Parts: sequence; structure tokens; C-alpha cells
Amino acid sequence: MKPLADLTVVDLTVNIPGPFCSMILGDLGGRVIKVEPPGGDPFRQSPDMWAGINRGKQSIVLDLKTSGGREVLRELVLLASIVLEGWRPGVAKRLGADYETLSERNPALVYCSISGFGQDGPWKDRPGHDINYLALTGYLGLQADIEGRPWPPATLVSDMAAGLHAAISTLAAVNGAKVSGQGAYIDLSMAEAALSMLTPELSEAAAGNRSDGQPNVTSIPHYGLFLCSDDKWLSLGIVHEDHFWSRFCAVAGLDSLEELALSERIARGQELRELIQRTVATREAAEWEKLLLEADVPAAIVARIEDVFQSPQLKARGAHVDRDSRRYLSYPARFSTGSVAPSGAPPGLGKHTGSIISELGLDPDIASAQEQTAAVASPKKADLA
Repeated sequence: MKPLADLTVVDLTVNIPGPFCSMILGDLGGRVIKVEPPGGDPFRQSPDMWAGINRGKQSIVLDLKTSGGREVLRELVLLASIVLEGWRPGVAKRLGADYETLSERNPALVYCSISGFGQDGPWKDRPGHDINYLALTGYLGLQADIEGRPWPPATLVSDMAAGLHAAISTLAAVNGAKVSGQGAYIDLSMAEAALSMLTPELSEAAAGNRSDGQPNVTSIPHYGLFLCSDDKWLSLGIVHEDHFWSRFCAVAGLDSLEELALSERIARGQELRELIQRTVATREAAEWEKLLLEADVPAAIVARIEDVFQSPQLKARGAHVDRDSRRYLSYPARFSTGSVAPSGAPPGLGKHTGSIISELGLDPDIASAQEQTAAVASPKKADLA
């Protein structure tokens, strides 16, 4: 049995942060009922990405602008341990889907609001997306320190971090509710979730120790990416370890440098980085990786994302599974109690509306009373975080 087999999640969110949270909870065994607006989650327009984070869920279409839709939701929360919402502050209340309203029906309910900047503060109504949160919390500033300018990251850092924090926070609150019988309201800021990823750098900045303008380990010359003779990139992961440095020097023919202490290596950072690059450029990436791994030095060729599925390590760990002609990433931890691999396909829009309404003991006609047609507009984009 999966560890969250007794937990039901009502997910009112769209796009990525909330659905990523409910994906995690679903992989761990929770029943996830995805409440979609008429017209569906806008992220369905990217069907492959949408499927990846909505596998195994149930979909019910509710128009929360109608009394019928709100009535179904009020009954639905009686089944729920967790409710997730991702509108801008104030929208949930206008739709009758706020914590105060729903917790009257279920006092043990754990309710998590995921918004760009949180429910209060001068920026609570400010529009934003991932790149804005990264700009405002110092992430892109750190990148500019390293590269001379910031770049949009290859993945949505704030969205994914917010989803992870939402999963941790809701499960913590569910545990508390089991003890006290009282649920909880969680106000989660995506900007602050991004900020949390900078904890080591912010600790250093708070202490006034960033005079060199370098975050974390990037000032270390033998920690980085180096171009090989075949135009492939090699990642070298030597941090403070003298033994890794001396082994690298032995393989690279830099014997005269292997006794340098870390402080000396950092002091000669630019010189050593350029020397390492010239040295690495003399061989192909596969040769470097083989030689360095044989010497027990942390090194790896930079893989293209398409190549990840062929990784022997990830295959051995079952890091991805094939279901219904799609490939899904598995939960990244193993449980001795059984598999937590994805167990189902993503739902068609509204596929479970009828069965869930019947389960709640409501009149099936309530679905048509919502006027759930494709002609009905979904919530305004301005309502989303």
C-alpha cells in the first residue's frame, strides 16, 4: 500500500506549481481530484508537459461562478484532507472557494494557497511569473555575478520549488490535524519559495562575506564546465577536496600543482581555470570521463535531456516508467513498503465529473446546471498567480 492511500486532495490549481504538488501527493498514494474550470487547465495546451504532472489524477469540471458548481465543491471538501488553490489573493473568496467557507464544512481541512507573493504585503496583487520572482529574490543577480548577465533558467525554479514546499507544508499540516483535529490554512509565496533555494548564499550575504561577488562554490576554479576537443562539455565537481584535486592533477599531467592548498587554488582561480580549460580541450569528453572516474574524480559528460532516458543508472533505479504510450518520471525515492511509481494516465477533461457527483450523492442534473460548455470562458488569466 502506498503511504498516502487514505488521503484525498482537491486540487483547484492550474499550470505548474499546484499540479506539481498534487502530482507528488498522488504518486505517494493520495487520491487527487483535479477541479478544472470550463475549458480546462490552460496548461493542457502543452499536452506532453501537462500529462507529465497530471498523471493518475481524476478530473471534474466545475464552474465555480455558478451556484451548482459551488455546491459540488462544498460537498467535495467533505472527502478531502487537502485543498490546493492558486488564484491571486481574493479570488478564492469571490468564488466561494476560500478557506473560511470550506473549513466550515470540514474543520480538519488543510488548505494551501499558492500565489506569487503571498496573501499580504505591498506586492500581493503584483503580476508575476517565474522569471519575475527570480529577478526579485536575487537568483538572477547571482547569475549576473558569475556570467556578467542573467539568463532565463532552463527550468521553472519558482514553480517547482513552490510545488515542493506545498507538498511538504500540507503533509506537515495533515499530521498536525490528526493530533489536534483542527486543520490549517497555508499561505505559500512562490517568490519566497525561490528565495529558499538561495539559503547558503543569503546566509553568506547576511554576514557581509560576499565581497568577492561570488556565490557558493562557483569561485572554485576546478568546479565547473569545460569544453572538450569534440565540442562536448565535461562537468568537473571538485570542491574543497584536496584528494580529488591531486588525483585530477595526476590524470591531467599537472603534477606540479597537486600540492596547492584550497586557499592557494582560489587565489589563483582565473589562472587555474584557464589552465584546466586548455588541458581539457586536448581530449574528447568520453576519454576524460573514463580516465577521471577510474581515478575516482567526480566528473561527468553533460547529457542532452533526450539522452537521460538512456542512462543506465536511471534505468536501474526505475527513474522513469512507461504507461499508456507515455513516459513519466517516477518519484525520486524508494519505499520499503512498495512501489510509488506513477500508476495511471492523465485524465481527460471532466472525465470523472459524473462519477464524482454520483459518489457525493448529488443530483446528476447539477452538472448540466453549471452550463459546462466549451463556450463558457475559464477564469481570467489575471486571477492566476
